Amino acid sequence: MEVIKCWEERSMTIKEPYKRHIKVMLAPDTRDVPEITYSHAIIDPGSKTDYHKHDRPELIQILSGRGISVCEGKEIPIEPDMALWVRAGEMHQIINTGVESIKLATVFVPGYTARENLERCVRAAEGASEEQGQP
Repeated sequence: MEVIKCWEERSMTIKEPYKRHIKVMLAPDTRDVPEITYSHAIIDPGSKTDYHKHDRPELIQILSGRGISVCEGKEIPIEPDMALWVRAGEMHQIINTGVESIKLATVFVPGYTARENLERCVRAAEGASEEQGQP
């Protein structure tokens, strides 16, 4: 058994307009776990993820904070102790409409590498910044 102190893991910050902090704890290229990707994300008040989809399902658990989940155009209020099962190919997004950060735990099966997962988030933020004329 390996014990991971999640609070000690380094995070990567994705820039505006999809600002969030992501820590990948388990992945094929993180601790040699080929079966899954397990990560935490912290979304600050007023921020959001991009509206996106994956080629595999994603389990999202809301650990803290409140906001809205958008899936295939339908808005659903989210709060702690909720789990979202996002099927492969479903467009989805998390929007922090609250006053505190939203903390999520996510699982992909089969796993993406941490690099694939993070690079997709960075590309989305860079593309949106370029569209809005931001540096």
